[in-house]
Amino acid sequence: MVRRLRSDEGFQLIELLIALTILAIGILAIVAGFSSGMIALGNASRASTAATIADKEMEKYRRLAYTPIPSVPQAPTTPTGPDGRTYWMKVDAQYNCPITGSVLDATDPANPTCTAVAGVANRPVKLVTITVRDGSASAKVLVSESSTFDQATG
Repeated sequence: MVRRLRSDEGFQLIELLIALTILAIGILAIVAGFSSGMIALGNASRASTAATIADKEMEKYRRLAYTPIPSVPQAPTTPTGPDGRTYWMKVDAQYNCPITGSVLDATDPANPTCTAVAGVANRPVKLVTITVRDGSASAKVLVSESSTFDQATG
């Protein structure tokens, strides 16, 4: 009986089961890493496409002279990206006083004025902000891009 207790019979099977369990846990961790990487790659792809859509729209405004650039928010659009997905895009435009940071009321867009600060002229600029979301108005914001346009630049 004592000789049987000191025997190593059966320990190879237990060692094999422990090794297989550790190997299975390692393989599952690698698979989880690949799947989370694929999700991150998909999110990055959508964000990159949204940035391209926003840049393309902003370039349309940069080609315009100051006067035709809108000074009021535009209706949302749903452009289709090069990836075939539909995105939600909103262009917000408003007059802004760059020194004070205040937003001007666009009720009289022909004559917007800013108050001078410490003797420095405070000419109004147009602030255009483009927001692109993933498919709908309530979806996650993928990119938001802003640019200011001044009368002096055209």
